[in-house]
Amino acid sequence: MTFLLLVLLAGPASAIQIEARDGPCPVGSGTVRVYQKISSNAAGGYDSDLASYSSGGQWRAYQIATCADNLFSLRGQDFLSLTTADRARLTAALPAAVRGVADPKAPTIWERYHVAAALYATLGKDRVFLGDLLLEASWAARDEAVGFYAGLEGPEAARVLLDAGWEELKKPLAEVDRKKVLYNLARVAHRGGWNGERDALLTAFETAGTLTAQEKDALARFRRIALVVEPGLQDEVIAHYSAALATALPASEKARVTYQLADLLRRRGNVTDAAPLYAAVRKDEDASDQLRGMAAYFVNARR
Repeated sequence: MTFLLLVLLAGPASAIQIEARDGPCPVGSGTVRVYQKISSNAAGGYDSDLASYSSGGQWRAYQIATCADNLFSLRGQDFLSLTTADRARLTAALPAAVRGVADPKAPTIWERYHVAAALYATLGKDRVFLGDLLLEASWAARDEAVGFYAGLEGPEAARVLLDAGWEELKKPLAEVDRKKVLYNLARVAHRGGWNGERDALLTAFETAGTLTAQEKDALARFRRIALVVEPGLQDEVIAHYSAALATALPASEKARVTYQLADLLRRRGNVTDAAPLYAAVRKDEDASDQLRGMAAYFVNARR
């Protein structure tokens, strides 16, 4: 089976299941649709920054409920727990929270997460909570850039697939097949956080032949999210996590935040500051086996 086929096949798995209900918005006079997750799966694997993937849809696409008339946004599960005092504080904070939304009639999913983060800050949520929420926003943006891609179980698996892809590209492929391989490899590189390799693959895709209108749109969306949207969110997460690690955190949470900070720094091109954090997690007995294994991979990686 060729690499081209391997990257396009996905194993069978049940799709994410959700329930929806409509109700009054806690702020203002409009209504809001709130979703509840019933079940999901992990068939899509996970990325080095712990972004996990379910086949048939991602819960993060539904987690934030947004009132259509004023863009008031929180996790749906938190709508019913707001007190009268909370509502008053959030009403006052809402105009500033939504100021950065480019098109209030069609906010992006990451803009809605951003509004939610501002409102949660008003409620006094801590730095880890805010960092986690904005990291999910960056994953939601990544979903729009690269879509669902089955079977990538962390950075080592992504690296194996990329290396196999480069070998495939040495073959005399038809133009349409070469473009598919290049674009799929760019998706894998992006999920793995190898930005230079991703950019080289996208450039090769762009110059591999005449692009269709659909391919041009996909390329433009990929680049806009990968070069502008995700990095901006990641920088905010880095600030939150860095501040959180300057405080006392439970041991397992400290290990997790340290690892994710390392990976975000690497993804932002700051391998110098990422390296000692990876090394610390590799030796941390409070870190999970998954975190220690991925940290060890990056400590030992030559790329």
